[in-house]
Amino acid sequence: MEGGKIVFITGGASGLGRVLVEAFIGEGYRVCFTYRNSREKADAMKQKYGDQVHMVQADASDLEQAVMSIEECVHVFGKIEILVNNAASAKDGSLARLDGDRFEYTMKNVLYPVFYYSKAVIGYFIRQRYGKIINIGSINGSRGREGSVAYSTAKAGVEGFTKTIAKELGAYNINCNVVAPGFINTDGQKDTSELIKKYVLDECAIRRLTEPEEVANLVLFLAGDKSDNITGQVYRIDCGQYI
Repeated sequence: MEGGKIVFITGGASGLGRVLVEAFIGEGYRVCFTYRNSREKADAMKQKYGDQVHMVQADASDLEQAVMSIEECVHVFGKIEILVNNAASAKDGSLARLDGDRFEYTMKNVLYPVFYYSKAVIGYFIRQRYGKIINIGSINGSRGREGSVAYSTAKAGVEGFTKTIAKELGAYNINCNVVAPGFINTDGQKDTSELIKKYVLDECAIRRLTEPEEVANLVLFLAGDKSDNITGQVYRIDCGQYI
């Protein structure tokens, strides 16, 4: 265990975020997580884990709410040592069909939250001369994907942002990395058509879907002491879908 360290996870009430919260709690961390609309799911997490978790309702695309969320976590737990930027919401399409409003929405809800929460937490990390920022990216931020102009662009921005701040913050003993999954077999994908799943499986060297718990295991490693010399890296976890 990591001795009860404090981790802040954006978008922690459902999907991969919920799995991340539960994985960190299972390893002895205390977790503060945000949610936007999933109040019932957030309440269920709080009821299940009690004082090990603290939940904050916040819109990840709003800088003031990001700052408020981080301040509330520090007030409740005394500090933050790890930030996991997971929250994301996209309205996507091909270049020919994508309008400016949907492109801007995706930037504000995929790329901007990574900037906002990193900006909000960095003063605390610098003062304590320790911190880890783990940003959830996507293999499509590295390779692109047809019909996904906005999302792929935003996730590519996450990679560039992470590498840049890794250079800026290394002197303060702050690690910054990206975990870039492929298609994750979360509850939110239950309505995905079998045709799409077959397409994904055909891309994978290991012929199965990536489970969210596997992604959580990689995030846990990067949050732990055994990764203290790793920064500025992009870790793809996708059953070989990228290659």
